[in-house]
Amino acid sequence: MKKKYLQFLSNGDVFIPGEGDTGTRLRFRRHCHFNNGGGAAAVETEVDEEDDEDDDNDEDDEPTKEERALLKKITVRMGKEFKKRGIKDKTSIAVLVANELKGLNMDELRKFGADQTAAIASVTKIAGELEKIKQRMTTGDGKAKINVINDMIEKRATDIEAIFKSKTKGKEVTFNVRAAAVMTTDNTIDETTNAIPADLIESFSIAEFVGKRFGRQYIYDIADRTVVAEIDQYKTWLEEGDEQGAFAIVAEGATKPLVSTALVRNKAEAKKVAGKYIITEEFAKFRKNAYNIIRNLVMDKLVRDYNALISTDFQGEAAGYTGTVLDGTITAPNDYDAIGAVAAQMETLNFIPDTLILHPQDKWRIRLTKDAEGRYLFPMTTENGMTIVLSLRLITSTYQTIGEFTLAEGGLYKIEEEPISVRIGYGITVTGASPVTNVVGDFDNNQLRVIVEMFFLSYLATPNVGSIVTAEFATVKAALAV
Repeated sequence: MKKKYLQFLSNGDVFIPGEGDTGTRLRFRRHCHFNNGGGAAAVETEVDEEDDEDDDNDEDDEPTKEERALLKKITVRMGKEFKKRGIKDKTSIAVLVANELKGLNMDELRKFGADQTAAIASVTKIAGELEKIKQRMTTGDGKAKINVINDMIEKRATDIEAIFKSKTKGKEVTFNVRAAAVMTTDNTIDETTNAIPADLIESFSIAEFVGKRFGRQYIYDIADRTVVAEIDQYKTWLEEGDEQGAFAIVAEGATKPLVSTALVRNKAEAKKVAGKYIITEEFAKFRKNAYNIIRNLVMDKLVRDYNALISTDFQGEAAGYTGTVLDGTITAPNDYDAIGAVAAQMETLNFIPDTLILHPQDKWRIRLTKDAEGRYLFPMTTENGMTIVLSLRLITSTYQTIGEFTLAEGGLYKIEEEPISVRIGYGITVTGASPVTNVVGDFDNNQLRVIVEMFFLSYLATPNVGSIVTAEFATVKAALAV
Protein backbone atom coordinates (compact mmCIF):
# COMPACT_ATOMS: atom_id res chain seq x y z
CA MET A 1 0.00 0.00 0.00
CA LYS A 2 1.42 3.39 -0.98
CA LYS A 3 2.11 5.95 1.75
CA LYS A 4 -0.24 8.91 1.29
CA TYR A 5 0.51 10.97 4.36
CA LEU A 6 3.34 12.01 6.70
CA GLN A 7 4.49 8.99 8.73
CA PHE A 8 6.87 8.25 11.53
CA LEU A 9 8.51 4.96 10.61
CA SER A 10 9.22 2.12 12.99
CA ASN A 11 12.82 3.21 13.39
CA GLY A 12 11.89 6.78 14.26
CA ASP A 13 12.41 8.29 10.79
CA VAL A 14 9.85 10.65 9.27
CA PHE A 15 8.50 9.72 5.81
CA ILE A 16 7.19 12.47 3.50
CA PRO A 17 4.98 11.18 0.63
CA GLY A 18 6.02 12.02 -2.91
CA GLU A 19 4.85 11.33 -6.45
CA GLY A 20 4.17 7.67 -7.22
CA ASP A 21 6.03 5.39 -4.85
CA THR A 22 8.81 7.83 -4.09
CA GLY A 23 9.13 10.00 -1.07
CA THR A 24 11.56 11.72 1.24
CA ARG A 25 12.74 10.28 4.52
CA LEU A 26 14.11 12.46 7.30
CA ARG A 27 16.39 10.20 9.29
CA PHE A 28 17.05 11.12 12.91
CA ARG A 29 20.41 10.20 14.32
CA ARG A 30 20.92 8.37 17.60
CA HIS A 31 18.83 9.32 20.64
CA CYS A 32 16.32 11.37 18.70
CA HIS A 33 13.27 9.08 19.07
CA PHE A 34 10.35 10.62 20.81
CA ASN A 35 11.02 9.22 24.25
CA ASN A 36 12.91 10.54 27.24
CA GLY A 37 15.91 11.21 25.05
CA GLY A 38 16.79 14.53 23.42
CA GLY A 39 16.67 15.37 19.72
CA ALA A 40 19.13 15.59 16.88
CA ALA A 41 19.53 16.78 13.33
CA ALA A 42 17.50 15.26 10.51
CA VAL A 43 19.17 13.86 7.39
CA GLU A 44 17.16 13.76 4.16
CA THR A 45 17.27 10.55 2.08
CA GLU A 46 15.24 9.26 -0.85
CA VAL A 47 13.17 6.05 -0.71
CA ASP A 48 11.38 4.41 -3.59
CA GLU A 49 9.43 1.56 -2.06
CA GLU A 50 7.00 0.85 0.75
CA ASP A 51 9.57 -0.92 2.82
CA ASP A 52 10.48 1.35 5.73
CA GLU A 53 13.13 -0.97 7.07
CA ASP A 54 16.27 0.83 8.13
CA ASP A 55 19.80 -0.45 7.99
CA ASP A 56 20.67 1.46 11.17
CA ASN A 57 22.26 -0.85 13.71
CA ASP A 58 20.87 1.01 16.72
CA GLU A 59 18.37 -1.70 17.69
CA ASP A 60 18.55 -0.58 21.29
CA ASP A 61 16.94 2.75 20.23
CA GLU A 62 13.93 1.15 18.48
CA PRO A 63 10.58 2.63 19.64
CA THR A 64 8.15 0.34 21.40
CA LYS A 65 4.96 -0.96 19.79
CA GLU A 66 2.92 1.51 21.81
CA GLU A 67 5.16 4.38 20.70
CA ARG A 68 4.78 3.41 17.05
CA ALA A 69 1.01 3.22 17.39
CA LEU A 70 0.81 6.63 19.06
CA LEU A 71 3.06 8.24 16.47
CA LYS A 72 1.01 6.75 13.65
CA LYS A 73 -2.21 8.01 15.20
CA ILE A 74 -0.80 11.52 15.66
CA THR A 75 0.69 11.54 12.16
CA VAL A 76 -2.57 10.52 10.50
CA ARG A 77 -4.46 13.23 12.37
CA MET A 78 -1.94 15.96 11.57
CA GLY A 79 -1.65 14.79 7.97
CA LYS A 80 -5.38 15.30 7.47
CA GLU A 81 -5.18 18.80 8.91
CA PHE A 82 -2.29 19.72 6.59
CA LYS A 83 -4.26 18.39 3.63
CA LYS A 84 -7.27 20.56 4.57
CA ARG A 85 -5.04 23.64 4.53
CA GLY A 86 -3.53 22.79 1.15
CA ILE A 87 0.03 22.75 2.54
CA LYS A 88 2.44 20.90 0.23
CA ASP A 89 5.91 21.84 1.51
CA LYS A 90 6.62 18.33 2.80
CA THR A 91 10.23 18.87 3.87
CA SER A 92 9.46 21.96 5.95
CA ILE A 93 6.39 20.21 7.45
CA ALA A 94 8.43 17.20 8.51
CA VAL A 95 11.10 19.28 10.20
CA LEU A 96 8.56 21.44 12.04
CA VAL A 97 6.50 18.38 13.13
CA ALA A 98 9.66 16.71 14.39
CA ASN A 99 10.52 19.83 16.40
CA GLU A 100 6.95 19.91 17.75
CA LEU A 101 7.11 16.33 19.07
CA LYS A 102 10.79 16.24 19.96
CA GLY A 103 11.52 15.28 23.54
CA LEU A 104 8.04 14.06 24.45
CA ASN A 105 7.99 11.06 26.77
CA MET A 106 5.39 8.31 26.70
CA ASP A 107 2.97 10.06 29.05
CA GLU A 108 3.15 13.26 27.04
CA LEU A 109 2.67 11.34 23.76
CA ARG A 110 -0.44 9.57 25.20
CA LYS A 111 -1.85 12.92 26.31
CA PHE A 112 -1.10 14.49 22.93
CA GLY A 113 -2.65 11.58 21.06
CA ALA A 114 -5.79 11.63 23.15
CA ASP A 115 -6.34 15.38 22.75
CA GLN A 116 -8.07 16.05 19.40
CA THR A 117 -7.45 19.81 19.64
CA ALA A 118 -3.73 19.42 20.35
CA ALA A 119 -2.98 18.16 16.82
CA ILE A 120 -5.08 20.91 15.26
CA ALA A 121 -3.31 23.55 17.38
CA SER A 122 0.08 22.15 16.38
CA VAL A 123 -0.86 22.16 12.70
CA THR A 124 -2.05 25.77 13.00
CA LYS A 125 1.24 26.74 14.64
CA ILE A 126 3.29 24.94 11.99
CA ALA A 127 1.22 26.49 9.19
CA GLY A 128 2.00 29.92 10.64
CA GLU A 129 5.72 29.17 10.68
CA LEU A 130 5.57 28.01 7.06
CA GLU A 131 3.78 31.23 6.07
CA LYS A 132 6.51 33.30 7.75
CA ILE A 133 9.15 31.41 5.79
CA LYS A 134 7.20 32.00 2.59
CA GLN A 135 6.87 35.73 3.30
CA ARG A 136 10.58 36.06 3.97
CA MET A 137 11.37 34.42 0.66
CA THR A 138 9.07 36.54 -1.51
CA THR A 139 8.22 40.17 -2.17
CA GLY A 140 4.75 41.66 -1.91
CA ASP A 141 3.92 40.73 -5.52
CA GLY A 142 4.82 37.09 -4.97
CA LYS A 143 8.13 37.27 -6.81
CA ALA A 144 11.37 35.93 -5.38
CA LYS A 145 12.93 38.45 -3.06
CA ILE A 146 16.16 40.02 -4.27
CA ASN A 147 19.20 39.96 -2.05
CA VAL A 148 20.05 43.65 -2.14
CA ILE A 149 23.77 43.30 -1.49
CA ASN A 150 24.27 40.53 -4.06
CA ASP A 151 22.17 42.48 -6.54
CA MET A 152 24.31 45.58 -5.98
CA ILE A 153 27.55 43.65 -6.34
CA GLU A 154 26.34 42.16 -9.63
CA LYS A 155 25.36 45.58 -10.94
CA ARG A 156 28.76 46.96 -9.90
CA ALA A 157 30.61 44.24 -11.79
CA THR A 158 32.21 46.67 -14.23
CA ASP A 159 33.29 48.97 -11.40
CA ILE A 160 34.63 46.16 -9.23
CA GLU A 161 36.69 44.62 -12.05
CA ALA A 162 39.37 47.16 -11.13
CA ILE A 163 39.50 46.00 -7.51
CA PHE A 164 42.68 44.22 -6.49
CA LYS A 165 44.94 43.83 -3.49
CA SER A 166 45.69 47.13 -1.76
CA LYS A 167 48.54 47.62 0.64
CA THR A 168 47.67 49.33 3.91
CA LYS A 169 50.92 51.16 4.42
CA GLY A 170 51.58 54.73 3.41
CA LYS A 171 50.08 58.10 4.16
CA GLU A 172 46.34 58.54 3.85
CA VAL A 173 44.44 61.50 2.45
CA THR A 174 40.64 61.51 2.74
CA PHE A 175 37.96 63.56 1.02
CA ASN A 176 34.41 64.48 1.96
CA VAL A 177 31.59 63.00 -0.11
CA ARG A 178 28.74 64.28 2.06
CA ALA A 179 28.67 65.97 5.42
CA ALA A 180 28.24 62.88 7.59
CA ALA A 181 24.92 61.97 5.99
CA VAL A 182 23.64 58.46 5.34
CA MET A 183 21.93 58.45 1.95
CA THR A 184 18.33 57.29 2.35
CA THR A 185 15.12 57.33 0.31
CA ASP A 186 14.11 60.53 2.14
CA ASN A 187 17.21 62.76 2.15
CA THR A 188 19.03 62.05 -1.11
CA ILE A 189 16.69 63.44 -3.74
CA ASP A 190 15.69 67.09 -3.16
CA GLU A 191 12.06 67.42 -4.23
CA THR A 192 11.51 70.92 -2.74
CA THR A 193 14.06 73.32 -4.29
CA ASN A 194 12.19 73.37 -7.59
CA ALA A 195 8.41 73.60 -7.31
CA ILE A 196 6.77 70.42 -8.61
CA PRO A 197 3.15 70.81 -9.80
CA ALA A 198 0.54 68.64 -8.11
CA ASP A 199 -0.63 67.20 -11.43
CA LEU A 200 2.86 65.94 -12.32
CA ILE A 201 1.70 62.38 -11.81
CA GLU A 202 -0.84 62.77 -14.62
CA SER A 203 1.61 63.50 -17.42
CA PHE A 204 5.40 63.48 -17.33
CA SER A 205 8.54 62.16 -19.01
CA ILE A 206 12.04 61.76 -17.64
CA ALA A 207 14.97 63.66 -19.17
CA GLU A 208 18.63 62.77 -18.82
CA PHE A 209 20.56 63.56 -15.65
CA VAL A 210 22.28 66.98 -15.57
CA GLY A 211 25.44 67.31 -13.54
CA LYS A 212 27.39 70.34 -12.37
CA ARG A 213 30.34 71.89 -14.19
CA PHE A 214 33.78 71.69 -12.63
CA GLY A 215 37.17 73.16 -13.46
CA ARG A 216 39.52 71.51 -15.90
CA GLN A 217 41.97 69.11 -14.30
CA TYR A 218 45.33 69.98 -15.83
CA ILE A 219 47.74 67.75 -13.95
CA TYR A 220 47.47 64.82 -16.38
CA ASP A 221 48.25 67.22 -19.25
CA ILE A 222 51.59 68.19 -17.77
CA ALA A 223 52.78 65.21 -15.70
CA ASP A 224 54.20 61.85 -16.74
CA ARG A 225 51.45 59.51 -15.49
CA THR A 226 51.64 55.71 -15.28
CA VAL A 227 48.90 53.31 -14.11
CA VAL A 228 50.17 50.05 -12.61
CA ALA A 229 48.46 46.98 -11.17
CA GLU A 230 50.03 47.43 -7.76
CA ILE A 231 52.47 49.89 -6.23
CA ASP A 232 54.86 49.31 -3.35
CA GLN A 233 55.17 51.51 -0.30
CA TYR A 234 58.31 53.21 -1.58
CA LYS A 235 59.67 54.21 -4.98
CA THR A 236 63.42 54.75 -5.06
CA TRP A 237 65.80 55.97 -7.71
CA LEU A 238 69.36 57.26 -8.14
CA GLU A 239 70.12 60.87 -9.04
CA GLU A 240 73.29 62.48 -10.27
CA GLY A 241 75.26 64.12 -7.49
CA ASP A 242 78.22 66.50 -7.54
CA GLU A 243 81.08 66.00 -9.96
CA GLN A 244 84.70 66.83 -9.29
CA GLY A 245 87.52 67.65 -11.68
CA ALA A 246 87.39 68.11 -15.45
CA PHE A 247 88.74 66.51 -18.55
CA ALA A 248 91.48 68.49 -20.30
CA ILE A 249 93.91 68.36 -23.21
CA VAL A 250 97.19 66.96 -21.92
CA ALA A 251 100.65 66.84 -23.42
CA GLU A 252 102.47 63.67 -24.17
CA GLY A 253 103.64 62.03 -20.98
CA ALA A 254 101.77 64.53 -18.79
CA THR A 255 99.59 63.48 -15.86
CA LYS A 256 95.94 63.09 -16.67
CA PRO A 257 93.53 65.09 -14.48
CA LEU A 258 91.42 63.16 -11.96
CA VAL A 259 87.65 63.34 -12.39
CA SER A 260 84.91 61.86 -10.24
CA THR A 261 81.15 61.98 -9.85
CA ALA A 262 78.63 60.75 -7.26
CA LEU A 263 75.14 59.31 -7.06
CA VAL A 264 72.40 60.25 -4.59
CA ARG A 265 69.54 57.92 -3.70
CA ASN A 266 66.10 59.49 -3.43
CA LYS A 267 62.66 58.08 -2.65
CA ALA A 268 58.93 58.76 -2.74
CA GLU A 269 56.39 57.21 -0.36
CA ALA A 270 52.98 55.89 -1.36
CA LYS A 271 49.89 57.84 -0.39
CA LYS A 272 46.22 56.95 -0.45
CA VAL A 273 43.22 59.07 -1.40
CA ALA A 274 40.08 57.56 0.08
CA GLY A 275 36.51 58.19 1.16
CA LYS A 276 33.32 56.34 1.93
CA TYR A 277 29.59 56.77 1.60
CA ILE A 278 26.77 55.06 3.47
CA ILE A 279 23.40 54.16 2.01
CA THR A 280 20.37 52.27 3.25
CA GLU A 281 19.40 49.02 1.60
CA GLU A 282 16.01 50.58 0.87
CA PHE A 283 17.68 53.37 -1.07
CA ALA A 284 19.65 50.86 -3.15
CA LYS A 285 16.52 48.81 -3.74
CA PHE A 286 13.86 51.46 -4.37
CA ARG A 287 15.93 54.29 -5.90
CA LYS A 288 17.96 52.30 -8.41
CA ASN A 289 18.27 55.09 -10.98
CA ALA A 290 19.29 57.66 -8.37
CA TYR A 291 21.75 55.22 -6.84
CA ASN A 292 23.40 54.53 -10.20
CA ILE A 293 23.80 58.27 -10.74
CA ILE A 294 25.26 58.73 -7.25
CA ARG A 295 27.76 55.92 -7.79
CA ASN A 296 29.05 57.69 -10.90
CA LEU A 297 29.12 61.03 -9.08
CA VAL A 298 31.15 59.58 -6.22
CA MET A 299 33.65 58.02 -8.61
CA ASP A 300 33.91 61.33 -10.46
CA LYS A 301 34.40 63.16 -7.16
CA LEU A 302 37.23 60.82 -6.21
CA VAL A 303 38.99 61.60 -9.51
CA ARG A 304 38.41 65.36 -9.12
CA ASP A 305 39.57 65.47 -5.50
CA TYR A 306 42.55 63.29 -6.32
CA ASN A 307 43.54 65.56 -9.20
CA ALA A 308 43.16 68.61 -6.95
CA LEU A 309 45.42 67.02 -4.31
CA ILE A 310 48.01 66.07 -6.91
CA SER A 311 47.86 69.61 -8.36
CA THR A 312 48.55 70.98 -4.88
CA ASP A 313 51.61 68.70 -4.58
CA PHE A 314 52.66 69.76 -8.07
CA GLN A 315 52.45 73.44 -7.12
CA GLY A 316 54.37 72.65 -3.95
CA GLU A 317 57.34 71.59 -6.09
CA ALA A 318 57.26 74.84 -8.08
CA ALA A 319 60.02 77.41 -7.70
CA GLY A 320 59.36 81.15 -7.73
CA TYR A 321 60.74 83.92 -9.89
CA THR A 322 64.27 84.66 -8.69
CA GLY A 323 65.28 87.23 -11.32
CA THR A 324 66.98 87.62 -14.69
CA VAL A 325 69.00 90.28 -16.49
CA LEU A 326 65.66 91.69 -17.64
CA ASP A 327 64.97 93.05 -14.16
CA GLY A 328 64.81 96.82 -14.04
CA THR A 329 65.04 97.20 -17.81
CA ILE A 330 61.43 97.42 -19.07
CA THR A 331 59.27 100.49 -19.08
CA ALA A 332 55.64 99.83 -18.06
CA PRO A 333 56.00 96.03 -18.20
CA ASN A 334 52.82 94.05 -18.95
CA ASP A 335 51.76 90.44 -18.37
CA TYR A 336 53.36 89.37 -21.60
CA ASP A 337 56.73 90.64 -20.28
CA ALA A 338 56.23 88.77 -17.00
CA ILE A 339 55.69 85.43 -18.78
CA GLY A 340 58.77 86.03 -20.95
CA ALA A 341 60.94 86.75 -17.91
CA VAL A 342 59.97 83.49 -16.19
CA ALA A 343 60.62 81.57 -19.42
CA ALA A 344 64.07 83.17 -19.60
CA GLN A 345 64.79 82.05 -16.02
CA MET A 346 63.86 78.46 -16.80
CA GLU A 347 65.89 78.30 -20.01
CA THR A 348 68.87 79.69 -18.12
CA LEU A 349 68.65 76.55 -15.96
CA ASN A 350 68.55 74.45 -19.16
CA PHE A 351 64.86 73.57 -18.94
CA ILE A 352 62.49 73.89 -21.87
CA PRO A 353 59.20 75.53 -20.83
CA ASP A 354 56.37 74.27 -23.03
CA THR A 355 53.16 74.69 -20.99
CA LEU A 356 51.50 77.81 -19.54
CA ILE A 357 48.69 77.48 -16.97
CA LEU A 358 46.34 80.44 -16.39
CA HIS A 359 43.07 81.06 -14.61
CA PRO A 360 40.33 81.80 -17.18
CA GLN A 361 39.93 85.38 -15.89
CA ASP A 362 43.65 86.07 -16.33
CA LYS A 363 43.57 84.59 -19.83
CA TRP A 364 40.81 86.93 -20.96
CA ARG A 365 42.21 89.92 -19.11
CA ILE A 366 45.49 89.50 -20.97
CA ARG A 367 43.77 88.71 -24.24
CA LEU A 368 41.67 91.88 -24.10
CA THR A 369 44.50 94.26 -23.13
CA LYS A 370 44.94 97.03 -25.73
CA ASP A 371 47.55 99.68 -26.49
CA ALA A 372 46.91 103.39 -26.87
CA GLU A 373 45.77 102.82 -30.44
CA GLY A 374 43.16 100.20 -29.41
CA ARG A 375 45.17 97.25 -30.73
CA TYR A 376 45.35 94.02 -28.77
CA LEU A 377 48.77 93.56 -27.19
CA PHE A 378 48.79 89.84 -26.47
CA PRO A 379 48.78 87.71 -29.62
CA MET A 380 47.29 84.22 -29.37
CA THR A 381 47.21 81.59 -32.06
CA THR A 382 45.82 78.07 -32.37
CA GLU A 383 47.66 74.95 -33.44
CA ASN A 384 46.00 71.53 -33.73
CA GLY A 385 43.11 72.79 -31.63
CA MET A 386 45.35 74.15 -28.87
CA THR A 387 45.86 77.81 -27.96
CA ILE A 388 49.48 78.84 -28.31
CA VAL A 389 51.07 81.80 -26.52
CA LEU A 390 54.73 82.57 -27.23
CA SER A 391 55.13 78.99 -28.51
CA LEU A 392 53.70 77.78 -25.15
CA ARG A 393 50.69 75.49 -24.93
CA LEU A 394 48.01 77.32 -22.93
CA ILE A 395 45.87 75.48 -20.35
CA THR A 396 43.13 77.39 -18.55
CA SER A 397 41.84 75.99 -15.25
CA THR A 398 39.97 77.32 -12.24
CA TYR A 399 42.40 75.27 -10.13
CA GLN A 400 45.00 77.96 -10.91
CA THR A 401 44.98 80.93 -8.53
CA ILE A 402 43.82 84.22 -10.05
CA GLY A 403 46.72 86.62 -10.54
CA GLU A 404 49.29 83.81 -10.78
CA PHE A 405 50.64 81.76 -13.66
CA THR A 406 52.60 78.54 -13.90
CA LEU A 407 55.21 77.73 -16.51
CA ALA A 408 56.56 74.18 -16.74
CA GLU A 409 58.38 71.63 -18.83
CA GLY A 410 55.96 68.75 -19.31
CA GLY A 411 56.78 65.14 -18.41
CA LEU A 412 59.24 65.75 -15.56
CA TYR A 413 56.74 65.54 -12.70
CA LYS A 414 56.00 61.81 -12.16
CA ILE A 415 52.74 60.13 -11.11
CA GLU A 416 52.34 56.40 -10.54
CA GLU A 417 48.91 55.18 -9.50
CA GLU A 418 46.75 52.08 -9.09
CA PRO A 419 43.22 51.73 -10.51
CA ILE A 420 40.40 52.79 -8.23
CA SER A 421 39.43 50.22 -5.60
CA VAL A 422 35.79 49.79 -4.48
CA ARG A 423 34.82 47.74 -1.43
CA ILE A 424 31.37 47.10 0.05
CA GLY A 425 30.73 46.04 3.63
CA TYR A 426 29.26 46.78 7.04
CA GLY A 427 30.66 48.94 9.82
CA ILE A 428 29.67 51.14 12.74
CA THR A 429 29.32 54.90 13.11
CA VAL A 430 30.47 56.25 16.47
CA THR A 431 29.32 59.66 17.72
CA GLY A 432 31.36 61.40 20.39
CA ALA A 433 34.74 60.53 21.87
CA SER A 434 34.86 60.98 25.62
CA PRO A 435 32.24 59.85 26.26
CA VAL A 436 30.81 58.02 23.25
CA THR A 437 27.21 59.20 22.89
CA ASN A 438 25.92 56.89 20.18
CA VAL A 439 26.93 53.84 18.16
CA VAL A 440 25.04 52.88 15.00
CA GLY A 441 25.67 49.51 13.35
CA ASP A 442 25.09 49.23 9.61
CA PHE A 443 23.71 45.69 9.71
CA ASP A 444 21.17 46.48 12.44
CA ASN A 445 20.00 49.57 10.58
CA ASN A 446 19.76 48.09 7.07
CA GLN A 447 22.71 50.17 5.91
CA LEU A 448 25.88 49.37 4.05
CA ARG A 449 28.98 51.41 3.34
CA VAL A 450 31.04 51.66 0.19
CA ILE A 451 34.73 52.53 0.45
CA VAL A 452 36.40 54.07 -2.60
CA GLU A 453 40.17 54.52 -2.57
CA MET A 454 43.30 54.67 -4.68
CA PHE A 455 47.02 54.38 -3.88
CA PHE A 456 49.52 56.58 -5.70
CA LEU A 457 53.03 58.02 -5.79
CA SER A 458 53.99 61.49 -7.05
CA TYR A 459 57.36 63.19 -7.11
CA LEU A 460 59.79 65.53 -8.85
CA ALA A 461 63.40 64.39 -8.92
CA THR A 462 65.90 66.80 -7.37
CA PRO A 463 67.82 67.52 -10.62
CA ASN A 464 64.52 68.71 -12.15
CA VAL A 465 63.77 71.32 -9.49
CA GLY A 466 63.32 74.57 -11.38
CA SER A 467 61.42 72.98 -14.25
CA ILE A 468 58.18 74.27 -12.67
CA VAL A 469 57.80 77.96 -11.80
CA THR A 470 54.73 79.66 -10.34
CA ALA A 471 54.77 83.42 -10.00
CA GLU A 472 52.49 86.41 -9.46
CA PHE A 473 52.06 88.76 -12.40
CA ALA A 474 52.33 91.80 -10.14
CA THR A 475 55.57 90.62 -8.47
CA VAL A 476 57.38 89.84 -11.72
CA LYS A 477 56.25 93.10 -13.39
CA ALA A 478 57.49 95.06 -10.39
CA ALA A 479 60.90 93.39 -10.74
CA LEU A 480 61.04 94.17 -14.47
CA ALA A 481 60.07 97.83 -14.16
CA VAL A 482 62.73 100.46 -14.74
